[in-house]
Amino acid sequence: MTTLLFSNAPAERHAVRRHGGGVQVDDATLAVRSLGGGDFVTTVDGRGERLSAVAHGDAIYVQLKGRAWRIERVDATRSRGGASAAAAGASVAPMPGVVVSVHAGVGERVRQGDPLLVIESMKLQMTIGAAADGVVAELPFAVGQTFQRGAVLVRTTAEELAA
Repeated sequence: MTTLLFSNAPAERHAVRRHGGGVQVDDATLAVRSLGGGDFVTTVDGRGERLSAVAHGDAIYVQLKGRAWRIERVDATRSRGGASAAAAGASVAPMPGVVVSVHAGVGERVRQGDPLLVIESMKLQMTIGAAADGVVAELPFAVGQTFQRGAVLVRTTAEELAA
């Protein structure tokens, strides 16, 4: 069984597994039915909810009720290419897309989890948040600009280094 992970907040991880006709997230099982074309329906709090999912490489991008998540495959035999970029304070584009909105500027102090920008890739909007407290050092893209997979979307420096 393949284990996938997603994060609801910085430093928080949840295990995701396919389970029968649904998906198991940690200890909860959700029934999921395909509508075709990357659209699905599931039940959340007793109500039918439509969600979208797009697979790209080792990740699945899911949008539900106005929120988006990146679910990634766990494979201990492969190194994560983005790990060195993340350690350097860079948020790297998981796939090609366009910048929808920018919520911080160069030189601005940010706290872990603060929204920095919103991107759109393959019809899914994702908020890129600050991975740690710090100062925005680089923001190379403006609203409406396109980027390629692997592009640095924002770079922050540790707060103690920027002071």
